[in-house]
Amino acid sequence: MGPTASGKTKLAMQLCDHFPVSLISVDATQIYKDCNIGAAKLTQQELERYPHALVDIISPTESFSVDAFITQYQSSLNSIENEDFIPLLVGGSMMYFNAIFNPLDQIPKTTPQIREEVELLIKKKGLDWLYHQVKKNDPGIKFVASDKQRIQRAYEVFLISGKPLTSFYSIGEKNNENNLNFLKIALIPQDRKKLHQSIYQRTQDMLDQGLVGEVEFLIKKYPNLTWESNSMRSIGYRQVGMYLRGEIKFDELFDKILFATRQLAKRQITWLRSMQNLLVLDPFEKDISDQLNQSLKNFLKS
Repeated sequence: MGPTASGKTKLAMQLCDHFPVSLISVDATQIYKDCNIGAAKLTQQELERYPHALVDIISPTESFSVDAFITQYQSSLNSIENEDFIPLLVGGSMMYFNAIFNPLDQIPKTTPQIREEVELLIKKKGLDWLYHQVKKNDPGIKFVASDKQRIQRAYEVFLISGKPLTSFYSIGEKNNENNLNFLKIALIPQDRKKLHQSIYQRTQDMLDQGLVGEVEFLIKKYPNLTWESNSMRSIGYRQVGMYLRGEIKFDELFDKILFATRQLAKRQITWLRSMQNLLVLDPFEKDISDQLNQSLKNFLKS
């Protein structure tokens, strides 16, 4: 686990070269077909050498909930374990990781009536109002005010249970760790400037590789794709959408993506620091590969 542009995928591939591991992507954008540049997806050739479960599994027009992720994840996990490989989860979607560590059966299920009630509230009072209600009831949430899906889910849980969503996390983590054995590796840089430099370079690379053209291609290929689709609200795609709609100039695009990505990295690190039982490594240390290899060897012996 780690913030965006911290080198998670590169290190995971190195582990694949030395251990019998099988990769599962824990990334909320790489699930979408044809979302390649903006999702920092590996090339097809690289994916053939280092296959990732849960990459390219749905159309960018589709929605994908945390529940749906867990269903797909569990299926991949069972398949990997049946083949005697070690599942290696890699990604930066902290909500998905929380759902893995904290069993969803601890969190109350919503109902069509509750969902409809919350949808009406959003239409009448707006998403920003609902976000502030959720934040007031649950100061521990770490998602942003524009994340409709997660805000709605948190408010639904509160209406059903009378408890904040994050109150179920600690219960789930305690129960789950009694049953499953995780080695949680968190890549957290000590020098934030190095991460910012990496984010800067990735942003530049995405634009140079044709991110704008990719979004134009997606809109043309998928007639039902809208700017409100979850895939198009991801960082990079959202800002390109603003440019294509004429809301910002091309000269502003780089800075908009850069700022949003830095904010995402900050939230990811906050998530990580709230998790229990982490092995924290600095992704920019020279000997990190050796540290990873030794940590995994010790884990497999235990």
